[in-house]
Amino acid sequence: MDTPRSEGRRRRIEASLEWLARYDAIVDDPAAFRAALEPPAPVDLLVHPGRTTPAALGAALAARGLAVETFAWAPHHLRVAAGAAPLPGAGTLPEVVFGYALPQGASSATAARALAPRAGELVADLCAAPGGKTALLSFLAGDRARIVAGDPSADRCGLLVTNLARMALTGPLVVQQDAAALPPVALFDAILLDAPCTGEGTFRLASPRYEPRGEAGLGPARALQRRLLARALDRLAPGGRLVYATCSYAPEENEEVLADALAARDDVTLVPLPDGMPGQPGLTAWNGLRFPSRMTLARRLFPHHTGSWGFFLAKLEKRAGDASADGATPVQPPADDPEARAELAAVLADRFGVDADAALADQVVTARGRDLWLLARSAAPGDRDVDLSALKVVAPGMRALHRTNTGPRVTNSLLRWLGPRITQRVVELDAETARRLLTDGPLPCPDPALRGGVAVRVDGVVVGAGHIREGVLQFEIPAAWR
Repeated sequence: MDTPRSEGRRRRIEASLEWLARYDAIVDDPAAFRAALEPPAPVDLLVHPGRTTPAALGAALAARGLAVETFAWAPHHLRVAAGAAPLPGAGTLPEVVFGYALPQGASSATAARALAPRAGELVADLCAAPGGKTALLSFLAGDRARIVAGDPSADRCGLLVTNLARMALTGPLVVQQDAAALPPVALFDAILLDAPCTGEGTFRLASPRYEPRGEAGLGPARALQRRLLARALDRLAPGGRLVYATCSYAPEENEEVLADALAARDDVTLVPLPDGMPGQPGLTAWNGLRFPSRMTLARRLFPHHTGSWGFFLAKLEKRAGDASADGATPVQPPADDPEARAELAAVLADRFGVDADAALADQVVTARGRDLWLLARSAAPGDRDVDLSALKVVAPGMRALHRTNTGPRVTNSLLRWLGPRITQRVVELDAETARRLLTDGPLPCPDPALRGGVAVRVDGVVVGAGHIREGVLQFEIPAAWR
């Protein structure tokens, strides 16, 4: 007998499938599309290139009986499936807890790769939470792009900060900001706008979290997307590029929004995406509407193309010209705090044997309350400044140290970032012992001479902080990371 909950789920599935049938006329293989909705969404991992490689991580997962797949179109990603061993939740994989990877649908990688940020560029990720795309943007630029990552929600900003901290990135600066009301803080070289949408691309029969709203849902989504895109194009520097993306199939949220933006201004055009993108071209017509012929440069990703979420993306470029009249009022970049730098340097040298002058040479060190922060010097606003006074800065880089009543505590992020620079107070573990320490709790410390706070290194890679008391070692990796 169906319970009210199961009956509601059945109705949601039926309504979703009925709504998605509207795309049979435009999808290249309707049968394959519907078949791809039957299995649950895959577990895709964004691999941290500074900590491991997809090949090495894939080999480690395969050795534990998990099936692994890679993609030419998403080279930073792995797909993990149950093989000889059952598949745990993505967030509980030890490799994720240890900071080698972050769960992220591989389709999302296409947006960051299309934007292709470079070191020293000023980049905005306007709807950035939960942070996977921001992390990939930073990886692509070697953690040396000046990335301003924002979200209007305080809770989602917290999730964004948490995920960037897990990846130990010092380049992104996180702000709480409604992108539709973005003040004239700067002109950006590159902007990623993964706009809020109806989310129909996330639907799966096995876990139908998508709530179909039909035509009633399209109107508000489209209105918000138009406002976001118009504001983003205003803040794009002449010669700059913008990637517009959604996880919706609806032409009303994709081609129609882009066509309206292109019709409203003559300084923006659609440009080609990188070669090798999966999916099918954007539409030039829908329900009696005609779109520009260059709309075929956009890309529609259905689940049968990638196995991942449904996705849409397009790349726009602004005509080169004079930016001087529309920039932000120049301000000084975040000032390096000599006292904070000296405090952090002393802790690193005394506790972990780190050559602090070399480690911190390319970092701006700032203090906020009880916390010390690192921001990559090349990522700090410079030759074209960001007016930080107009933004609510949530995280000015990576939190490195927290002052407590019992003394300074370095963060797990800092230890991961320092990595091989740490020469003392290190506990060396093999991967199997580290997994047991994570799942079973405290274990006897392999180095009986050590006491107190330590860095834990697994097969040569620092994964975070530990603490030794009476010869017993326990992890101090934050609960939010597990």
